[in-house]
Amino acid sequence: MLILTIILLITTTILGGIFFVLFRWAVKDGQFDDPEEAKYVIFREEERHAGSAIDGGRK
Repeated sequence: MLILTIILLITTTILGGIFFVLFRWAVKDGQFDDPEEAKYVIFREEERHAGSAIDGGRK
């Protein structure tokens, strides 16, 4: 039982460290700079596709 507790503590510490490193990487990479931007991305995608549909898909 003690060995299982030690294994669980080590595993959770390692997983917590991995997620913390990934979170720091995302913050440094700028993933959380503008949280409002995500909801406007879909409109830019539609404008890009609508522009190509007007001329029959030719560029």
